[in-house]
Amino acid sequence: MKPLPVLENVSVSNDELRNWPLEYIRHLHIEMGQQCNVRCSMCYQTDFSPKTKLPDVAWKEHLKPVYQHLQSITMQGGEPTILPNCRELVQMIVRDYPHVTLDTVTNGVLWKGIWEESFLAQGSAVNFSLNAIDPDLYAKIVQFGRYEDVIENIDRMVCRRRETGSKLIMRTSTVVLEETVHELPRFLQWSAEHGMDQVLFHTDPSLSAKPKDTRAVQKFIAEAYDVAEKYPHVRVIALNEFDWFYATVKKIEPVRPRDLFKRAASPCGLAFDNLFVSCTGIARPCCKSWFPLGNLIEDPIEKVWNSRAAFLFRKRMLNLDFRDCLTACDLNANPIDYRLSQLRKYIWVARREPKKAVDRAKRKLGLTNAQLDIPVQSK
Repeated sequence: MKPLPVLENVSVSNDELRNWPLEYIRHLHIEMGQQCNVRCSMCYQTDFSPKTKLPDVAWKEHLKPVYQHLQSITMQGGEPTILPNCRELVQMIVRDYPHVTLDTVTNGVLWKGIWEESFLAQGSAVNFSLNAIDPDLYAKIVQFGRYEDVIENIDRMVCRRRETGSKLIMRTSTVVLEETVHELPRFLQWSAEHGMDQVLFHTDPSLSAKPKDTRAVQKFIAEAYDVAEKYPHVRVIALNEFDWFYATVKKIEPVRPRDLFKRAASPCGLAFDNLFVSCTGIARPCCKSWFPLGNLIEDPIEKVWNSRAAFLFRKRMLNLDFRDCLTACDLNANPIDYRLSQLRKYIWVARREPKKAVDRAKRKLGLTNAQLDIPVQSK
């Protein structure tokens, strides 16, 4: 497989950037739809309709030349296990592209059957969005979730992975919320005891800055660091990012000195070998950048991959310009102020989908959430 010049410390000309080879695509992150069988309180989605899905022309036709070059494909919903087109994509990859590994994020409620078998055979990673360890807290955050079923599915997957010798990486994740920040150490402890390989803490700028008791929050962060050191075989992802972000917003020192997780001053490789495709067909460098490269419903991959926007983004990246990347990202080597970052993101979304931008803004401001107001039935 041909190495990427930018990752091999080789200078790249403008002409090369304008004609970036399609064979350099290593990773595809594709949002197949937004239908979901649960409603999480912090969810950013504003549309859960089965009709909101990536059209076949995008993933069956326009993206077809990409699959042969991939190392991995990440499938996202909504909830992948209830999306018919996502199931079809899994079947196609397993049947026609055995060299491509599978990666996904699921709430775990329906993790069985084709999902379990395909990922044991050809999976690189599965992320269970658990979001809370305490069953009562889980019930408040994940409406329509089934805690016992999710835990059973996770534990069964761990056992089957051991029995089959699968190399699948299993991960749990949580979005750090005001009501869950106290669970940071417990979340790590539970994950380690249940056989997880990785634990991921999501930092949402509009949610993670809300806890006001800074002493208590930093106490939980410190305890989480201590638990992480007890289980060195478990990779803890982005706990330090939350530590740094929270300290920056509250104008205090982080629990661990920032120098310990200083980012390397180098371009992000995802700008050159990765592609994220939303269910509306909009292609972006990755899920943590909002810079649009083109639309794969309207155009073939060759045109989008080497669009003027793609050239501009890669050129900026070589100059360590991360203006259109999420601040709380471990690959962001030169983060701008997170407020400016959020503003730029909102402007880009508003340009493309003004109604969705307004709906998301309301949700981020806490004026609405994804959960449903279910009327109480009179007896």
